[in-house]
Amino acid sequence: MPATARFLTINLQQNPMKFGKMNAVLLAAALVSAVLVSTTGSSSGTPLPQVSTSTVHIAGPTILKGSIANVQFDGEGKPEWIESGFWVLRLRPGASDSNMPSANLVSRISMVGVDGTAAHGHVITNFTLASASIEGNTTHMFEGTATVTMRDGPVFGVPLTIKILNNAAIAIWIGPDKIDSHFGTNPIYGTLIESSRVAMAGMREGMAMNERPTNGTSTVLERRTVNYYSNATGYLVLPEHGANLPAVIMIHEWWGLNQHIKDAADRLANEGYAVLAVDLYDGEVATESSLAGQLAGSVRNNPDEAIGNLNAAVEHVSSVQNVNSSRIASLGWCFGGGQSLQLALNTEKPLAATVIYYGNLVTNQTELVEITWPVLGVFGSVDQSIPVDTVNQFDAALDANGVTNEIYIYEGVGHAFANPSGDNYAPEETADAWEKTLAFLSKYV
Repeated sequence: MPATARFLTINLQQNPMKFGKMNAVLLAAALVSAVLVSTTGSSSGTPLPQVSTSTVHIAGPTILKGSIANVQFDGEGKPEWIESGFWVLRLRPGASDSNMPSANLVSRISMVGVDGTAAHGHVITNFTLASASIEGNTTHMFEGTATVTMRDGPVFGVPLTIKILNNAAIAIWIGPDKIDSHFGTNPIYGTLIESSRVAMAGMREGMAMNERPTNGTSTVLERRTVNYYSNATGYLVLPEHGANLPAVIMIHEWWGLNQHIKDAADRLANEGYAVLAVDLYDGEVATESSLAGQLAGSVRNNPDEAIGNLNAAVEHVSSVQNVNSSRIASLGWCFGGGQSLQLALNTEKPLAATVIYYGNLVTNQTELVEITWPVLGVFGSVDQSIPVDTVNQFDAALDANGVTNEIYIYEGVGHAFANPSGDNYAPEETADAWEKTLAFLSKYV
């Protein structure tokens, strides 16, 4: 069975998030949890000892990620739940040295009883940081509140404490009072991947791996206008002092490469990516739907030219200094979402991931066999252009081909719900989808 995360119905106001096809739980979690409890606390809910602290400063965007591997014990100290999943913590510097960093946490936790029953899952998002400190020389602590999706829907303002121990392990306290100790009174434990351990090792009291940008911004971006294909001119933006950067080919909506897309590219570059926003319209930008339809139709009627353009973009960003050419993804909205899929089906070199926001889909399993990397799809339940039945067929075909995928359908929203200038704009769903996009890219690219 492919490693698939399917959350098919999301209603941010009323309904819980529905989970299915949960990853197989790692039985090794029992050993991991037992070892960590024995070294960092007790199973009776005793918090980790507090030592002298100092403030954490982050010099530039830092992405930390890893896995969850934990066993929750009942009141008698007997194993009750096995917990597994992943977490992504993004840190960004404050506006000045006197300000603490900002933090964003996305975590998905699958739970199953030790007897193999009652499997379910939870999502943690919207982490609001209240304090960040270093305890001694080995423990980084981040405290705040978050939204936790429970079986009956999201619970807001749940107290959350994160401790990163010896640059290798993570302990997360969730609640417990506001969610009836659903995760117990002890932390949930996990590990950091190797690159995150290296990033943590570079942090020390008062500063991080690199010097803080002198202009006080969260990161310094380098912006270029590049001629990457024939007459096509794209917008390239990347962190000025980045190294081994992942990259994203960003594909515009049917309006063309306008300021909205360039702003989105900047947002993603601030997260530590090199972003090449392509132009499939030879410099034209539409403000009326009639012209937008003509431009989009011209591209669809000449697919080979569009594919040549997109492959050239991949080749160009691969050659950019400080970009890791093995870590390139594509992302597009609407018209661009369909083109993101077309690039995946016709790419000249394998991609690291494909992201599709409500774009035209291919549902034929044989055609989709070209895709061997993770796919993220974001859709609306009342989108008349991309019906839910088509999304489900696409999802089923990816599953049948063994493609890792995450497909989200937001309840009650229509086409182009992530565009602030459109009538269908849904701000809460847009923010949630963007967080999922960042988590997906952090995990796979």
